[in-house]
Amino acid sequence: MNRTLLLGLWAFSTAACSGASAPPAPPERAAPAPLKEGVVQLAEASRAFVTVTPVKADASSAAVQAPARVAFRDGALSRVVPPLAGRVVSVHVRTGDTVKPGDALVTLDCPEAAAARTAVATATATLREAQLAFEREVRMFEQGVTTERERLAAETRLAEMQAELARAKASVGFVGTGNGTTVVLRAPLAGTVLSRSAVDGLAVQPGGDPLVEVGDPSALWVMADVFERDLSLVHEGARVQVTLPSVHAPLAGKVEWVGAVVAGGSRTAPVRITLDTPANGLRPGMFGRVRIDSPDAILTLPVEAVLLRNGKDSVVYVQEAAAGTYVRRPVVVAQPVDGRVQVIGGLSPGEQVVTRGALLLDGAADQLL
Repeated sequence: MNRTLLLGLWAFSTAACSGASAPPAPPERAAPAPLKEGVVQLAEASRAFVTVTPVKADASSAAVQAPARVAFRDGALSRVVPPLAGRVVSVHVRTGDTVKPGDALVTLDCPEAAAARTAVATATATLREAQLAFEREVRMFEQGVTTERERLAAETRLAEMQAELARAKASVGFVGTGNGTTVVLRAPLAGTVLSRSAVDGLAVQPGGDPLVEVGDPSALWVMADVFERDLSLVHEGARVQVTLPSVHAPLAGKVEWVGAVVAGGSRTAPVRITLDTPANGLRPGMFGRVRIDSPDAILTLPVEAVLLRNGKDSVVYVQEAAAGTYVRRPVVVAQPVDGRVQVIGGLSPGEQVVTRGALLLDGAADQLL
């Protein structure tokens, strides 16, 4: 057998042996379809660590909590400023003094006051002269001695002097009663002198800093700063509990007014609260918290059921019909109250929400609190 034939037989036997020993390639399997974003499936063994509860409306938990402060009522605080340029001659009160309406607070020496009072005296004399001239023209017209034109001119002059006297009196109204250059600033209301910046010899300008502040400490209310997202739960007439560190028991009151403007920086609106019975020891500027009840039932969840994603988005996980399938749902919530959070939007009554173990479904989220 020649060399070429031997080599051919050896190659054929090698190929046959190699083909017989190689196992057949397994058929390709289709990859499982990936879950949609926000959908989680749990194995049956892991479902024991997750608690699902149907969400329902709860009237007893429908409340809003907000920071608050004690403030003067409208008209219960007055800041007395100088009406004219001048100098402080004397100060008649000290901080903490009790004053009545009309009590003297500060005496000023204002050169412009003399000019204003002189203008009133001049306008009064001129008006008297114009009145006499008009009466004379009327008598002469009735006797046929003068003309209608002259009578009308006298009447016009009289009207001009009346307007001039009214203007002068309005100007001197800022000065007040007194003589010459003396101006006495008086208490506009009954109350307590809260602060006093006036000192003898101080030069003052009109519209400058207040020389004396007077407030009525008995005319107070509570101002709460309610977040924008909670405003829909606050209504006029709603019952309120006010808690202050310096007062042992909560104070009862009601919402009198809800602000119409939201502050740009804090995203809060003022809510004015009147107390049923003023408590002893209340002082303007005290800080505390309020709980405002809502007359409507609202959906609530335990705080641990709500997660935060990206530090701002509130979400919950809702159980679907398929066993072990949970879907992430964005929700709008209010401030937590007593361990529960009110759901303003995103859920409907009866939906099955994960109330325990929500963090097991979303490792990228954080607890709401």
